[in-house]
Amino acid sequence: MEAVNSVYKEVKKMFQTAVPPYVATVNDDYHYEVWAIKKQAGESQVSEELLGYVAKHEDSVTVGFNNKLGEKIRKEAFSSLLLAKMNIHGRIRIHRMTHQLHIDLQNAIDNLMRYYTEMNWI
Repeated sequence: MEAVNSVYKEVKKMFQTAVPPYVATVNDDYHYEVWAIKKQAGESQVSEELLGYVAKHEDSVTVGFNNKLGEKIRKEAFSSLLLAKMNIHGRIRIHRMTHQLHIDLQNAIDNLMRYYTEMNWI
């Protein structure tokens, strides 16, 4: 369980670098979720896009990203390692963090933040 706690804290820290301007909508010992929340023309029109989340389980950690991204954006934002590990819902299950996985996850978050800015989602 100690390895799982370590991975969870490490990935949570990566997502925390996006807050602000992104918003942490869930923040507890088992789940951390970050969204781009854009207010348009007042409070009545709010649009939200998931940046990503990390969830801790007993034997692993799940890292999830916006699953509404198209194939082209996924290929630009995520490394081949992440794409190979990712299921169709944009989730990656991690049992142990490697140096390369750490780098690829941080790059994915940075790439998505850039993409969201270009799309005026934040």
